[in-house]
Amino acid sequence: MKTIYSILYVNLNTTLNERVSIGLVVTNGIKNYFKFSADKLLALKGLLNNERHGLIKNYLKSIEKEIGHFNENNSSQLFEKKEFRHNWVNESYLTYLSKYSNNIVQFSLPKSIDVELNSNNFKRIFEKYIFKYSEEIKVTPIFNVHSVVKKQLFPKIEKRVNLEKTLTSNDFDNLFAPIDIDFIGVNGIPVAGQTIDFEKTHYYLENDVTRFVSLTKAIELEGDIRGKYFVLGREPQKKANKNHFLWEQIRDTEFLEFVDVDEVGIIEEYIESNNVRPFFD
Repeated sequence: MKTIYSILYVNLNTTLNERVSIGLVVTNGIKNYFKFSADKLLALKGLLNNERHGLIKNYLKSIEKEIGHFNENNSSQLFEKKEFRHNWVNESYLTYLSKYSNNIVQFSLPKSIDVELNSNNFKRIFEKYIFKYSEEIKVTPIFNVHSVVKKQLFPKIEKRVNLEKTLTSNDFDNLFAPIDIDFIGVNGIPVAGQTIDFEKTHYYLENDVTRFVSLTKAIELEGDIRGKYFVLGREPQKKANKNHFLWEQIRDTEFLEFVDVDEVGIIEEYIESNNVRPFFD
């Protein structure tokens, strides 16, 4: 059986024909091999909006699920064309896809290659046309703003504020729902701070902000005095329009003070210099 391959491209600019190779499908009519470069896909995140990047990722994952993810430790039997759904991996249909595929991911016109289809040859073809071959599963650490604040700020202010306290209407009459607050203190005026993840889903982000603002209002209604309120976080990606707009509003308001998690020393200094004490005994 002859071996054919088709390269998958991500179109960056259709007008200028700018595209990046992202994946490879190879078949000999019996075995089907497919792999895409997770490294390249990650690199494209800065060039595409979140929705488009997500569509591409899901599309590639769906092909991977349909054909099977190539792994040198797997038996080649895994890729034998045993199920009807794999019948689309053939020269005729790949040719069709190269002409009529959508403009998110484009297949190249399939080409024949005079090699035996096995794991080593698949790797060589992949590295020639796509990217460095790697079986290593890379785990991108999730940046957790609360963990950063807890590690870098809490030990330095723990004697001057109440940390990670759940507040209810028993604490403030006008607080209608319980809220977990990062820290709260007092120095003649109430002082409170809340860590907010501006990268989370917009609905939940809005909810977090609304709940913190509601708490500040409940505190001020209790003592009829304006307080000092910090929002700790990190600027979200500008392409996440709604989240970034909300971040800008908080950053620019006089009612709240935004502090980047890399600059929590600002809060430590404020608490020290203003002799802040725990709000609750």
